[in-house]
Amino acid sequence: MNEVVSLAAERGNANHLVQKFTRSLDQKAMMTMQNVTSSPDVDKILRHWNSEISRSFALSTAVHSILFSIGTFGNLFIIFIYNFKMKGYKDDRYFIPILAVVDILACMFSTWFALTVNIFPVMFPDDVLCKCLLYMNYLATQSSIFLLVVISIQRFLKICRPFQKQMTLYWKRVSLGVIALVTSIILIPELIFYGRVPVKSAKYNVTGHICGPIRSPENMATGLISFTAAAMSISVLSIAVIVAMYLYILKHLLRQTRVRKLNHCTSYSRSEVSDVPVPSEDKDQCDFPPSKRPEINGNRKDNPEVNVMKTTLEVTNDVVPKLKRSSGSKIKLSTRRLTFMFMTISLTNVVSNIPTIVYVILCVNDPEAWFRNPYGFLQQLFQFMRAMRVVNHAMNPFLYGLFDGRFRDEIRKLCCKNISKIDL
Repeated sequence: MNEVVSLAAERGNANHLVQKFTRSLDQKAMMTMQNVTSSPDVDKILRHWNSEISRSFALSTAVHSILFSIGTFGNLFIIFIYNFKMKGYKDDRYFIPILAVVDILACMFSTWFALTVNIFPVMFPDDVLCKCLLYMNYLATQSSIFLLVVISIQRFLKICRPFQKQMTLYWKRVSLGVIALVTSIILIPELIFYGRVPVKSAKYNVTGHICGPIRSPENMATGLISFTAAAMSISVLSIAVIVAMYLYILKHLLRQTRVRKLNHCTSYSRSEVSDVPVPSEDKDQCDFPPSKRPEINGNRKDNPEVNVMKTTLEVTNDVVPKLKRSSGSKIKLSTRRLTFMFMTISLTNVVSNIPTIVYVILCVNDPEAWFRNPYGFLQQLFQFMRAMRVVNHAMNPFLYGLFDGRFRDEIRKLCCKNISKIDL
C-alpha cells in the first residue's frame, strides 16, 4: 500500500515539473513574440528621440557650416597667395602656408565630426567612423598648437637673438616632421578609449549609441582618465611655452622702443646745436623742451665755420642715413608686424582652446550630460564650446590680411588685374 502511495506521489511531482517546464517555454515564446512585434516600435521611438535632439543642434549645424566655408576657402586663398604670388618672401612667412593647410584639415574634420554628431546624436552609425573622425579631429588641432610653438621659438630667435644662430630651412623642415610624428603617436590612445558607446533614455526606455569616451569596464575608465590628463597636460604646457615666448618678445620690443626714443631725443638735442634738421616724428617722441642754441660771435649765420659744419652734417646725417633708414626700418617694421600677427594668431588659438579643454574634461567626466536636457543651458554651452575650436582656424586668413602688408599688396594687384581684364 505504501508503495502505491509513493508511486502516485512521484507521478504527481513529474506532472508538476512537466507543467512548469511547459509554462516557462510558453513565457519565453510569448516574450520572443513581443520582442519581434515591438521591434518596429522601438526603432520608431529611437528615431523620434534622435530627431528631437538633432533639432536642438540646428544652430550648431548652421554655425559649423558657415565656419567650414569661411575657413576652407579663406585658407585655400592664403595658400595660393603665399605659394604662387609671394615666392621671394618665404623666410619669415615659411610657416604661413603650412599653418593654412593645418587650418583647412582642422576645419574639415571638426565640422564633419560635429555634423555627424548633430545628425545622429544617439544613432551614431559606426564605431570605426567615430574613432577615425575623433582621431583626425584632435590630430589637426594638436598639430596646430605644436606648429604655433615652433613659430613662437622662431620669432623669439628672430627678434631677441638676431645675431645668434637662426632657424634654417633644414631645421624648419625637421620641426615639421617631428610635429607630424609626435602628434600621430601621442594620440593613438584616442583610437582605444573612444568609440560607439550605448546610452539609455530614461524618458523613452530605449537604448541608442553615441560617439564618445568608453568608460566600461573599470580598467578602461582608469586608462581614459590617465590619457586625458596626459593630453591636457601637453596642451597646457604648449600654451605656456607660446605665452612665455611672446611675453619675452613683447618685453624686448618695448625695451627697444624706449632705447630708440632716447636716441631720437639725444639726436634732437644735438641738432639744436649743429642746426641739422631732424625728422618731425623724432621730435614728437621727445618730451623735454629744446635747449637754447649757443650763439657764436653773436651771429651764427654769418660765421663761415658754422656754415661749413652745418653743410657737412646735413650731407652726412640727412642723405646717407635716410637711405639706410628707409630700407632698414621697413625690414624691421615688416618683421615686427609679422611677429604681432603670429602673436595674435597664437592668442586666438589659446583662447579658443580653453573651452575645448573644458569640453573634453566634462565629456570624459559625464558623456551623457549633454543630451539629458536637449534645449537646456548645459547643452547650449556644449555647442558653443565645440564651435570655438573651429573659430580660430576660420579667423586666421583675416589676421593675415590685417597684419601682412605684402599680402594686401598682392590682393590689390590681383584685383586690379582682374578689373583691367573686365574693362578690356
